Amino acid sequence: MAVGRTRRRATGFARDFQEFALKGNVMDLAVGVIIGAAFGKIVTSFTEDIIMPMLNPILGATGTDWRELTIPPGLKIGQFLGTVLDFVIIAFALYIAIRAIARFKRKEETAPPAPTEKECPFCLEKVPVAATRCRACTSELASTSEGVAGSY
Repeated sequence: MAVGRTRRRATGFARDFQEFALKGNVMDLAVGVIIGAAFGKIVTSFTEDIIMPMLNPILGATGTDWRELTIPPGLKIGQFLGTVLDFVIIAFALYIAIRAIARFKRKEETAPPAPTEKECPFCLEKVPVAATRCRACTSELASTSEGVAGSY
């Protein structure tokens, strides 16, 4: 008897977990995390392989690697400043990417909605796009696809 009850609990838990894991927002979050990790690698590579080699000669005026700079009690000030600089560069790259995405979304949102009305060619009264007869003059209208194309 106890075995049957335990099995039902286990299958109920498995079913609940499956419903939770396969919800759209959980899957979207998982995809977002994976893409975010990949984008993070790209930005880190951009910072370390392209930006920093250009900045190191400017920042390392002492002739040594500026990231190795320490102050007397053994504080790694160069490593800290390098991490801060990496953060600023990564934050700027993310800002540019998010701004571009937002601009693209704004263009998507401003697309004009599909027309819901068309003009009757006989009396110029507004009628619904799907109408086959004009409610004002009872004229027979062209089919829906021709009526929409003809009203432009």
